[in-house]
Amino acid sequence: MENVQQLVILCLSPLGDTIFAIPALRALRGKFPQARIVVLASPVAAQVLKHNPWRFEIRIAREKWELIKLLAQIRKEKFDMALSLSQLGGFFTRFCGTPIWSDFIRAHELVSLHQNRSVVQMCQDVLRKINISCDEQQTEFFYAPSATQAVELFLRKTSYQAGKCLVAIHAGGHYFARKRWPLDNFIDAIQRLIYDLGVQVILVGGQEDIEDALLIKSIVPEAISTVGNFKIWETAALLKKANLFIGNDSGPLHLAAAVGIPTIGLFGPTSPGQFYPYKLPKHTLIYKRLSCSPCYRFGGGIWQYVPRCSKAYCMQAISIEELMILVMKVLSPEIGDRKGWLYAGKTQG
Repeated sequence: MENVQQLVILCLSPLGDTIFAIPALRALRGKFPQARIVVLASPVAAQVLKHNPWRFEIRIAREKWELIKLLAQIRKEKFDMALSLSQLGGFFTRFCGTPIWSDFIRAHELVSLHQNRSVVQMCQDVLRKINISCDEQQTEFFYAPSATQAVELFLRKTSYQAGKCLVAIHAGGHYFARKRWPLDNFIDAIQRLIYDLGVQVILVGGQEDIEDALLIKSIVPEAISTVGNFKIWETAALLKKANLFIGNDSGPLHLAAAVGIPTIGLFGPTSPGQFYPYKLPKHTLIYKRLSCSPCYRFGGGIWQYVPRCSKAYCMQAISIEELMILVMKVLSPEIGDRKGWLYAGKTQG
């Protein structure tokens, strides 16, 4: 293991799963401080890792033929070790031509995929399988000062007030639509936050969330929207300004936790044990443990994407009132005690 001079990591993941891999990536650089480390990354993973401090060489695989070309190049360069920290990458690790390799499939011969084990730990199981010890828990995210400058310029053109309590909300979710809390519920919650509690609300999300954001803005014009305007690192810089993040189990929730702000996660089809490896009291969640929940597990196969119920009952079971009570617990130092707000505010009239 001491002779490893160059290693390749396959990280062909979406936003949340790439953030879950950060502790393992940090541990790898600690284990091999002088090695050349190349990451074969999806376009989203490349954005997550763009400003990393670990001197990774990022090569982007935008589609399958580009990935095949990159793998062929890796074989020519004769790497010493190949690791996959993504589910898709696990199909290709053994084709990198390295004497040492590990991925989720190999690592979980020892640890069952059906255990309620966080994806952060599962990524580190890939390392443990080849006797690299690590027990890292903290996710993190890095961005350049230019991201903060871009956010400041954007906010100057909005109704944003520096110093006023700010709640960031992501009402969407690119993968597995049944993870989403009903949009009407988000709209009601946003109205209560703005009209009853007097806080600012800012919407975050990608191109796929624009339609929902426009609908929210049409009903609650006071909400500020950055949806579809920011790169991932700019969204991270924006989130650093927030007092709280509220969202479904999706990438922006894990981005918010990575930059260190309090979060409230809304869960139904997925298990918080796997996808919410964060600590109370800073991070909390609402999870309706119905008899059929969770119906999705990391590494559980393609068939779990086929709906087994007519609608997402587990997400619909989350009430606006229980969310707002949690919000009050988190924000009370910033907005003070608002007894009676829940039933007397503008949105209840």
